[in-house]
Amino acid sequence: MSPPSSRASNCLSVLRISLRIGALYDLVFAALLLLAPDVPARLLSVPRPSEDFYLWLIAVMSVMLGMVYLLAAYDPMAYAGNVLVAIGARGALAAALTAAALRGSGLDGLYLLAAVDLSFAAVHGVCWWLIGNLRAQLL
Repeated sequence: MSPPSSRASNCLSVLRISLRIGALYDLVFAALLLLAPDVPARLLSVPRPSEDFYLWLIAVMSVMLGMVYLLAAYDPMAYAGNVLVAIGARGALAAALTAAALRGSGLDGLYLLAAVDLSFAAVHGVCWWLIGNLRAQLL
């Protein structure tokens, strides 16, 4: 079995990769909302909002979240707060998307987005928890 420092390093690498993938996911989604808003609506089989303002707002928030992810991916220990925001925001977004899909007809495509966000929250959360436990073993 590898030493705790090696396992912590591996977990940190996985966390960094998952944060970068999360950032890319958010930035691509934002670009689609701004440049080709019919594409996500068609892919997810959800109606497009009647006002483009809502798409712009979601796109800006997605870019902001992507930037939070990129900072955390750069140095998760220095930007620990960003890692916690990433975990919490993804979990909250998964819950909100699931609730919206349950309440509205024709919103089943939101389940896919909820599953992706929950997966990000789980990977980030498990990695962060393992890093914390492994660091505690080293002290």
